[in-house]
Amino acid sequence: MKLTKVALAGVVSFSAVLAAGAPAFAEEAATMKSHTDVSFTQNENPVNPVNPVKPGEDVEPNDPHEQGTNGPLSIDYVSNFHFGKQKMSGNDKVYTAQLDTVKVKGGDEKGIQIPNYVQVTDDRGTNKGWKLTVKQDAQFKAGNNELTGAELKLHNPVASSTIGAEYAPEVKEVALDPNGATQEVAIAKEGKGMGTWVTRYGQDEVEGAKSITLSVPGAVAKVKDEKYETTLTWALEDTPQ
Repeated sequence: MKLTKVALAGVVSFSAVLAAGAPAFAEEAATMKSHTDVSFTQNENPVNPVNPVKPGEDVEPNDPHEQGTNGPLSIDYVSNFHFGKQKMSGNDKVYTAQLDTVKVKGGDEKGIQIPNYVQVTDDRGTNKGWKLTVKQDAQFKAGNNELTGAELKLHNPVASSTIGAEYAPEVKEVALDPNGATQEVAIAKEGKGMGTWVTRYGQDEVEGAKSITLSVPGAVAKVKDEKYETTLTWALEDTPQ
């Protein structure tokens, strides 16, 4: 019992010493304010194409294409659609476009195959939204020979970016009109579509390989070994309306 009392008394005495040594009032800490600021200018430079499956990865297209438009609201890249050489047929046929091929920095020199896509960047800072459209400038032709009744369609659109999906534009399937009617491709409403967005046709390479189609009637005359061509005009408007 005596040992127990001594131990307890020692604890109480030690606590009392600590309490007695504490200052009655804490000294006030010194404070000082610093200033910080930032300002912004418009980005007028073209934006590099990115991998539509991995949007944070810059790529270099293999296929010759037009330079992207200047910012701050820009069309950065559009795939060309190549359907290759096909056997002539008297039956209605649906052909699929080849995948796009791009080079990745530090990757295989031959490049990788990816879904065909279009890329838009909105660096305006206004978050007002935008609208992307496309029109077919004429029917497929080889010289004076027209591929009458042929129809080009863009299926399985997917919007992708490094930005959150809640800011994604609405993307649409497109059936192009050879008479030049404008079709909506993607619409970013106010508060959406900021930064760089791609609309790729196909979730991956497998789906992408069947997402751009060209329907050709069997009854239309076809010229052997001639390349039928047309152009598409893509337009970006600074309002979603």
